[in-house]
Order: sequence, then structure tokens, then C-alpha cells
Amino acid sequence: MAFNLQIIAVDRVFFEGEVGKIILKGTEGELAVLPHHTPLTTTLAEGEIKIFLEDKTKKSASLMGGFVKIGKDKTVILTEAAEWPGEIDVDRALAAKERAEKMLKDSNANQARAMAALRRALVRLDLTEK
Repeated sequence: MAFNLQIIAVDRVFFEGEVGKIILKGTEGELAVLPHHTPLTTTLAEGEIKIFLEDKTKKSASLMGGFVKIGKDKTVILTEAAEWPGEIDVDRALAAKERAEKMLKDSNANQARAMAALRRALVRLDLTEK
């Protein structure tokens, strides 16, 4: 049994296909979606999405927040950015992490923006280490 998953990032349709299950990070915690899930719309946090295909193959990607609309037969995710592990530039993510950490030490910096940048960098780095 499967359902259709569509992940739309700002710059592209990131993924579209039939899946058996997904696990992703909502702002209220982790969420698993299976076929015939109760309809739900909620916000997403920065984090990893685990996509389980019908043949039990697992794919992982990063999602940079957004929204998910879960229907009985189709789930649509709208996100600022989505990346497969091979698309992530580790050096760039490390540099972003260092910049964010410096901003957090600066009392004149926008702390919320620095924390968001740090979360995005950590999600990317965590995904490349798996």
C-alpha cells in the first residue's frame, strides 16, 4: 500500500512519487505518515525527512522548514529548500555553522537569525555524516 508524495522547494519539484511511509520533523515533534493517514496540515521545522519507497528502500534528505498537507492518498510538502545528501556542500555548511556561531557570540547580532542559520547548517552536516 502506498501514497503519493510531492515535495516542492522554492526552486524545483524536489521529489514526486509513490511511497510507503515518510518520517519528518514538524514544529511540534516528529511525524510519521502512512497510507490513509488522517488529513492534517501542519508546519515543519528544519530537519531530515526519511522517505521509505514501496520496495522498502530508504532515502533521506534535508528540509528547511515549510508546510505539509497530508491527505488520505497524497501528501504535499512545501519547503524553502530540500537537498539530497550528495547535493550538500560540506565546506559551505561548515563555514555557515562557524558564521552562525560567531553571530551568536555578538550581542549586536540578530540572535533569532543566527539560531536559524545554525540549525540549517547542523541539519545539513548531520545528514552528510550518515
